[in-house]
Amino acid sequence: MPQPSKSIFHVFRCPLLYFLLFLSVFSGVTRSVFAQMVTGSGMENFAQSFDLTKEQKSSTLEVIQLGVDTDGDRNVNVLWPGETGRFQFRISNTSDQAFNGPIRIDVYQYGTKGRLGDIWKPEVFIIKRLEPVETKVAIDAKASVDVEIAPLIPETFGGYALVFDFGERGRVFGASLVRVIKPDMGRVQYPTFALDLPREYEMRAETMRFFKRIGVKGARSEAGAFAFDDRFDNRYAEFTKYLKWMYENEITVMLTLGASSLPQPLARPRPHLNDQNEWLDTKSDYAWLPEYDETFQRWVAKVCRDYGWPKGPINAVELWNEPWEGISISGWGADMLRYRRIFTYMARGVEEARRDGAEVLIGGACSSSNTLDKLFCDGTGDFLQWLDFCSIHYQPLAAAPSLIKDWLNRESPYGPVRCWDTESWVANSEDRVGVVIASMRAQGQSRTVGIYGGNVYDPQVKKIDGKENSLVQAWAPAAAIAASQKFIGQREFREILFKNGLPWVFIFNGKNSPDDGSVVVVGDLGDVYSRDQLLFRSVQGLSDAGTDAHVLHDGKLTLPDGNGRFVLCDFYGNPLPSNNGRIEIPLNHLGYYLRTDQSKGSFDALISALRESQIEGYEPLDIIAHDFTRPIESNPELRLTLTNVLNRPVEGMLKATMQGVALSPPEQTIRFEPNQTREVVLKARAETPSPANAYPVSVTFDAGADGTAIQQETMRVNWIARRSITVDGELSDWQGAIPQPVSGEGVSAANLTEQAWLPFKQYDSQTKPGQAVGYLAYDDQYFYFAAKIADESHGVGMMRYETPDWDGFFYPQTSIRIEGEGNNAKREPMNWPDDVRRFSYRRDIDIPSGNHPAHDNVQIAFNVIEDSEEPWLTHPAGTMPKFMCYLDTDYEYALNPVADQYGGGVEIWRLLVSGMPRKHFYPRQPKSPYDGPVKDGRLAIRHEGSTRVVESALPWSEIPKVKERIDAGKTIKFSFRVNDDRGPALELAEGRGVSKINFPAFHADWRTHWANELEFGVER
Repeated sequence: MPQPSKSIFHVFRCPLLYFLLFLSVFSGVTRSVFAQMVTGSGMENFAQSFDLTKEQKSSTLEVIQLGVDTDGDRNVNVLWPGETGRFQFRISNTSDQAFNGPIRIDVYQYGTKGRLGDIWKPEVFIIKRLEPVETKVAIDAKASVDVEIAPLIPETFGGYALVFDFGERGRVFGASLVRVIKPDMGRVQYPTFALDLPREYEMRAETMRFFKRIGVKGARSEAGAFAFDDRFDNRYAEFTKYLKWMYENEITVMLTLGASSLPQPLARPRPHLNDQNEWLDTKSDYAWLPEYDETFQRWVAKVCRDYGWPKGPINAVELWNEPWEGISISGWGADMLRYRRIFTYMARGVEEARRDGAEVLIGGACSSSNTLDKLFCDGTGDFLQWLDFCSIHYQPLAAAPSLIKDWLNRESPYGPVRCWDTESWVANSEDRVGVVIASMRAQGQSRTVGIYGGNVYDPQVKKIDGKENSLVQAWAPAAAIAASQKFIGQREFREILFKNGLPWVFIFNGKNSPDDGSVVVVGDLGDVYSRDQLLFRSVQGLSDAGTDAHVLHDGKLTLPDGNGRFVLCDFYGNPLPSNNGRIEIPLNHLGYYLRTDQSKGSFDALISALRESQIEGYEPLDIIAHDFTRPIESNPELRLTLTNVLNRPVEGMLKATMQGVALSPPEQTIRFEPNQTREVVLKARAETPSPANAYPVSVTFDAGADGTAIQQETMRVNWIARRSITVDGELSDWQGAIPQPVSGEGVSAANLTEQAWLPFKQYDSQTKPGQAVGYLAYDDQYFYFAAKIADESHGVGMMRYETPDWDGFFYPQTSIRIEGEGNNAKREPMNWPDDVRRFSYRRDIDIPSGNHPAHDNVQIAFNVIEDSEEPWLTHPAGTMPKFMCYLDTDYEYALNPVADQYGGGVEIWRLLVSGMPRKHFYPRQPKSPYDGPVKDGRLAIRHEGSTRVVESALPWSEIPKVKERIDAGKTIKFSFRVNDDRGPALELAEGRGVSKINFPAFHADWRTHWANELEFGVER
């Protein structure tokens, strides 16, 4: 859609991303997509695959595709079954030497594949070289000639490429095309899949036809309001031209309303400032003057009234792309008070259009974190009436909106709040498409994206012979999208078949009949999500045991083909043959589709066959070992949670050994029913405790022909001592308390052995950052926590968030815009309008969790509330607990040093308590009744040499549900996080078998956190 500045147009192509373990969780974060996205000839191995290396490419001949004619369309490189493509090219000779001779057009069947841990760089590979096209051309020097060819493209669905070979004059890439399964036709009000549209200058009807030919019925595009002045009619006609193309091609569009041409403070976008109030070269705030909010409302009402569903393609609007506090890639840089006001005017505009018959949803705010912070931070549900959907970006296995009970129970003509992925470009090669779409739908997302448009298609708009020529190149992933739309499409997700085992089998109900259902089978999700986010993450492939392999590659699922009623298809949609009446599905990172012939009862028969299928290649057990919850001297129990991940009974020998500890029984024979979980308790006996509270255990289950499972981990004694502590920063009171060491990746904990049991002993100068020890205790008045941290840098401290100077984060009355450099620089004072609140950020945010930006502080978190009492569900319907993100922290506190410029001292900041809205305490964020510091707590922070000491006490009135469990003689779950202004952050649960990556464990939501699942016993 048209925008006032092409520098920010279609910012969907350049938002941000924090999580490169696999991306963020609850929200997205800052990144420069242009530096990360790799498409077209920039894809890995492109030149090598097509013999187009620098030495092989022609330097004197150029090839431009002019068009393509198929049996049903023109200038879209997509072939349906049975269609032939007639491709027109212009060959230009740029040299002074004529070319006269034969040429060969090589035809390739090719694909792209992802690389483990990298979503941005698809890798090209050749599947097959096909019969080339040969012809002869004569081209004078500095001249051109047009040719048409009709290559023989097989009926096999997938990607194909045409490369021109001019012999000694070199080679030139000609075109990429796909043959795809023919899509279902017809308009859909709320498509479950959407693909981003191109930039404004590339928007043509051919792009819309491309969407239609591969079965994509949803799109997202950005739009900016403009004034109702004498230019309005012309601008509106240009804007709505695109909407008409969408409607004609059965596409519905969600408009992300953002930066506009409405007048702004200072008459221009506003970047961040330095300490001298001088403008910096940063992204800018494009929020307009409040006096034009009514104009914006009027514009929204007109657009939705004229082009909203059903008479137009618009099915939803949202406000801004990734509108992060402080600064965003998309031109948002205002405070959330400004966002809430603009959102209100947008919603009112939609309501006006609804009264005239438009059916348009209202949404926000490009991440659940943004939406919760901006609209629900005060603890009220005032904005819930307008939140028809929450759009999320880059939230792998963390589609939080599908879990929030208040949102799911919303009473509205538009139903519960929908969870819409509107930008998660993580499946940018065709091998990942089906897997990502199926697993996103399982997370409760009723709209998915998953694929970056640039890796699917390339709109080409050029002037040729004085006329505009437009066509669409199609990359191989387009064929996989067509298959996902045909086989998943609008089908409703039903369930994950094996909820307590592997492989991942996603079932989708039939659309046209009960027997029109689809199944997606994938052996291992570890290629598209971090293995540390997954259930059964300890299970490896049998051939991978003892290695660092991350993805299963040699498994197999075998089932009967139902006398031909069942059909297996690859991720392009190509049917794969059965073998002697049996279907064999490789269990790896690829997604395979299972369908039936739709005969009566065939789909139920398929599901029954899958339940009884033969599954091979996995270790038979998922093994989770739990820490001791009593001191080792008391002969505690080692509890093992063992899950048979196979769908058949398994019997084998269980052996367990622990360094320095005798386990009883050391071995036993155990039988498991299919997908059964059993708790096994072993008695532990040791003469002396480990000085570092480290007890390496090795658990082996040998099931003979069904394979062997092995799990090795270092266990701890998790124990809360009963003692009273003087909170003074001196740790002598903790002598004899059982330590909780934590170290960063690659940091040896060996030198913690003595210092862990000697709390008062300082770290020596050889101790590097990335190590810490925690201690826990309680008495009748307080819960106590202390940490001794290796920290060479002494941070300057943090704000006092009880009395912040929020205005200091925003523009001053006068700032200085500098043009030019050196002696030629011109300094222009920029005066903010006197009657307008200064809402533009002048610098980045600073929040009390201590990890944005990084500070020297500690966070502590308790998990004590029963799942049924949490404000979120534990999992989406049809899945299982912990399949994705879940609430695992009920109380969380930041133990913060206060910088001298804010008065010095310390502050215990309440980040989360029962009943409190999840929020990040941004500048000027509306308060809830729970916000504020813990006035009755105690905190001491001391630095000495390379040691940082944090010692604290929380009154029981702050954490009453923790006290309830302790008084009842129950265990509690607890974790802590150590932040460092220069070194790595540490979390107690990181890498532990009972835990997995789970963002709600701590704030900030966009940092990587580990589930708060470490269980602690309590001294009575």
